[in-house]
Amino acid sequence: MTDKIDKYKLVVNRFTAEIEKSLDRNLRTFVTVETEIYDVSHPDNNDGTFDEVAKAKLVGSTIIKQQGQKDFLVGKSKRTQSQKLRAAIWSINPDEEFYTIITDKIILNIEEIIEFLKNK
Repeated sequence: MTDKIDKYKLVVNRFTAEIEKSLDRNLRTFVTVETEIYDVSHPDNNDGTFDEVAKAKLVGSTIIKQQGQKDFLVGKSKRTQSQKLRAAIWSINPDEEFYTIITDKIILNIEEIIEFLKNK
């Protein structure tokens, strides 16, 4: 691959955040999301340059603030704790065999892991 990166792009997959009240569709809305980059690609522009495209998925909270308002809303990810754990393991090594080995070790050593984490 050449060193000529034309554009850097971030693609955030579609997500849903549950919030406690409705939003005013007439106001601009600022949304801050906690994401995890799960893939980076370099598509060829066929002109001697490439783009760098990072793909991200929502993994945590979403903060929503509407124009002119002092308060903000915090939306929670609809992902379960087990989905978040899978994503964390996959961020280290996105191989199904690695995931299986690690989760098997967690299950077999759960008491020691809990004791270790309680002391942190």
